[in-house]
Amino acid sequence: MPGGHEAKNEELLVEAGVFIAWYKRTAPVLASRRHELPALYQVWLHRPGKAGRVDRIGQAVYFEAGGEEYSVFASLSPTILARKLPAGWLREKLLPAMKQSTGFAQTVIPRLEEQSPGSRLRAADIDGNIPISPQGFEDLFDGSDVELEALPFAQVFGRELRDLAIAATHAKLCGRPLHLHHV
Repeated sequence: MPGGHEAKNEELLVEAGVFIAWYKRTAPVLASRRHELPALYQVWLHRPGKAGRVDRIGQAVYFEAGGEEYSVFASLSPTILARKLPAGWLREKLLPAMKQSTGFAQTVIPRLEEQSPGSRLRAADIDGNIPISPQGFEDLFDGSDVELEALPFAQVFGRELRDLAIAATHAKLCGRPLHLHHV
């Protein structure tokens, strides 16, 4: 990102004209290198919608392996990571909370041993994350109400940059800096 200075609450203030110039240099480079950049993954849970439609909700999904329960969450992330849950949390806390907040809960909780006989989870890293390959994820959740979407990084990031460039143009017309927030 072009130089800016921090304001209150982890906000970054960037001169709008500086951001626009940076965007004009960066966007073509991003587009030209799109094949070198990773895919970003989004996990979707399908649920019955109105008039027979199927709605998608982006949230954590769950599975079991070796008698343990795990969650997987990917929201425009270049990696798919599973985390072991505390004993009993899935059915006692997480699924009821999901049902209460969204009106729907994941109906099929796949077991790794049944979906992919002979396969095992990788060892967890120092933070407790267990990487899962896209194919491993697809195999595990095959036949369930879970979908893995892969999106090109350049497409997602390019869309975000375009939105920021539009905001920067507006800020420049108003004579104000661009306010960026990390979320």
